[in-house]
Amino acid sequence: MKTTKLIWVVGLAISIETVSAQEIFLQGGTQGVGIGAALNVTSWFGLHADFNAINFSHNFTVGGNRYEDGVRLRQGGVYGDLFPWSNCGLRVTAGLRFTDDEVSGNSVPTNGTYTFKGKITPAFPGEYATATVKYPTVMPYLGIGYGFQPAAKGFGLIAELGVAYGIPHVSYTLSPALAQVAGPAKSQDIVATGLQQLRDKASPYRWYPTLQVGVSYHF
Repeated sequence: MKTTKLIWVVGLAISIETVSAQEIFLQGGTQGVGIGAALNVTSWFGLHADFNAINFSHNFTVGGNRYEDGVRLRQGGVYGDLFPWSNCGLRVTAGLRFTDDEVSGNSVPTNGTYTFKGKITPAFPGEYATATVKYPTVMPYLGIGYGFQPAAKGFGLIAELGVAYGIPHVSYTLSPALAQVAGPAKSQDIVATGLQQLRDKASPYRWYPTLQVGVSYHF
C-alpha cells in the first residue's frame, strides 16, 4: 500500500510537470532505474521530478549472526534546480525525496548455531530472527548535477550526485518457534539486544548518498 501511494504521489508530480515540461529523461544508478520530467521556470531556475526503483539481494551480519535479505528500493522526488552560471549545465538541486526503501532479512545459522548476547545457541528448523530496516517516508535532499540546462535543445546527458538525510527505523522479531524455545523473558531480552545492535548498524546510514546518470531530451 505504501509503495502504491509513493508511486501515485510522485507519478502525479511527474505528470503535472510533463504537461508543460521542456525535458524528459531516463536515468540509472544507486537508486535503480528511473524516469522523470523537468520544467524550466526561468533561465536560472527550474523544477524536476523523478521515480526510481530496484530490487536485489544482499547479506549482512548483526551481532554475530548472518542475515539473508532482500533489498527493495522505491524512491521518488520533487526538486528545485538552481543554475548559478548562465550557458552552463552545472546546477545545485534541493528538494524532498519520498521513499519506500526496505532491507529485511532472516537469520541463517552458522555451523548450526546462532549467537545471542554473546552466547552460542543451537539452531533448529523454523527458528530464526527477522531484522528489518526502513527509511523515513520523506527525506530532505541536496545535490549537485549537470543537465536540465534551459538553453539546451535535443538530446543531452544528465548526472547528479547528492545526499538525503533520514534516520532509519528498525524492527527485530523472533519466529514463533524460536520465541517458544527461548521463553517470554529470554525472548524479550534477545529482541531488545537485537534492536540495539540493529540501530547501531543502521545509524551511520542516516546520510544517504546517491549517484544517478542518464540521458534526456529537451524539446
